[in-house]
Amino acid sequence: YTGTNPYISLLETTIDDISGNNNGRLDPGETAGLTATIRNSGGVNFSDITSTLITSDPYITINDNTGHFGALPIDSVKTNSSDPFALSCSPSAPEGHQAQFGLILADGGFCDTINFNLTIGRFDYLVLNLDPTPQSGAAIDSILGSLGYSGVHTTGMPSDLSCFKTMFVCLGIWPNNTVLSASGAYAAQIVSFINDGGRVYMEGGDMWYYDPMSGGGYNFGPLFGIQAIADGSGNLGPVLGITGTFTSTMNFNYSGENNYIDQINASGSGFVILRDGNDNYNCGVANSATAYKTVGTSFELGMLTDAVDASTRADLLDSIMTFFGINSSSVEEQPVLTSPYINLSVSPNPFFKEISVRFTAPSNLHARVEIFDLTGRLVKDFHFGRHDGERLINVNWEGRDFSGCFVPKGVYFVNVVTGENSAQEKIIFVE
Repeated sequence: YTGTNPYISLLETTIDDISGNNNGRLDPGETAGLTATIRNSGGVNFSDITSTLITSDPYITINDNTGHFGALPIDSVKTNSSDPFALSCSPSAPEGHQAQFGLILADGGFCDTINFNLTIGRFDYLVLNLDPTPQSGAAIDSILGSLGYSGVHTTGMPSDLSCFKTMFVCLGIWPNNTVLSASGAYAAQIVSFINDGGRVYMEGGDMWYYDPMSGGGYNFGPLFGIQAIADGSGNLGPVLGITGTFTSTMNFNYSGENNYIDQINASGSGFVILRDGNDNYNCGVANSATAYKTVGTSFELGMLTDAVDASTRADLLDSIMTFFGINSSSVEEQPVLTSPYINLSVSPNPFFKEISVRFTAPSNLHARVEIFDLTGRLVKDFHFGRHDGERLINVNWEGRDFSGCFVPKGVYFVNVVTGENSAQEKIIFVE
């Protein structure tokens, strides 16, 4: 915006944690300085901008909440590096947590608040979406976010990969694919990330067999525990899980691009996790190496078709993140507590229309069912009065809150309480 009104935009924030581990991030347990870079995007000169930093985040303490910017002429940029804010992060803050801040800027009669977030520690994931038809990568990012993981979706390689725990690389299916050149910078950065202990998922129809053999692509096979077998054809589907692995019982139809799907086997420390159900060739391999973990597929994960029970993309991605050793950072996942009096069961889980919550209520006790979201907010509850004799209670939840509106898709927790006994279960509401 340019005109005759005053207007300030926030360009970036910078963390100075030289007294901590000096990695440029605010990590749990650290005290650091914070500077903001602002631009005068309006049509009025500012003579002396002062600022106040505010937050209600439970993991953040602001030790110095004032910062001075001074004069800011039209279209100029200024930071408060000479008068930074100071803040501390609780040691109990979960990594990937998004702390919300408000930056109050004032000059004479002008006052405005700019809201921004800071990520505590590292992001759970990076989706590097190099696929010219980007639907799969976009779906992966959306589903991981709905599961409570923090991450970034980008079409270009970030300059600093150290702020990500995992990387999801989407390269596409011929002819809509990207080849990672054997001599290119992207391949070298991904290899370095893996060798530094990273966790990487990578998908591409030609990247395992055709690209390294004929297309000048980097050969990622040895790193991923993958032996390329054949260039394949357009015959993928259905995609089935492998008994004894984290994909056991999974069964998907496939709606993605379907040309020259590379056929692959496992080698070294790799093991097969997915195969084509009709033509009986392998199309997914996980690798649990000593220093890192990887998953490679020759199809588009985001274009699998969700079914029922454990056969959803959300369940598959959550299983991959668990294999990578990453837990959802938005909430500490609650353990399932069993009670000899309740016998809680939920089905189907994940669900997309309705979920049934069944449990046994002992005699002469009140019972209630509570649904919490990832932030711990109660979104719905059901109450049941006393009853003579033990009884089986069945509650159906359609994903609506107290006002009758549908809640966002994602992870929720069911809590059943009868007297002094309780039981919990994680449930997933999917598209």
